[in-house]
Amino acid sequence: MPNTGNDAQVRVVAEQVADAAITRFASLYPERVMEPPHREAPVHPLVKWLVGAIAGLGATAMVLISGWLVTSVSDMGKTLARMDERQISQANSQDSRFAEINRRIGRLEAYHEEGGK
Repeated sequence: MPNTGNDAQVRVVAEQVADAAITRFASLYPERVMEPPHREAPVHPLVKWLVGAIAGLGATAMVLISGWLVTSVSDMGKTLARMDERQISQANSQDSRFAEINRRIGRLEAYHEEGGK
């Protein structure tokens, strides 16, 4: 069974030692004891409104730039598709022109081989 009288005496002695330590610390370092607690400076409501407005404008700008980027890439894809179609149609027309030229050259060569008759 613990002795409660000893516990009470130990508590009293510990509190006296703590009080003495605090008193000695305060006498040795008065500038640390007298420092006011650090608090954040109050922010003016106008500053809060300005920061909110700038953040809103920044978010709007990001959304608009993203939309512009998406439409630009989409338009670029459509333009590239049109360019591919043109190249394919030009390649087909060039093939038919080269075939016609080769046919005509063949006829001319045959004509000259026969002696121009």
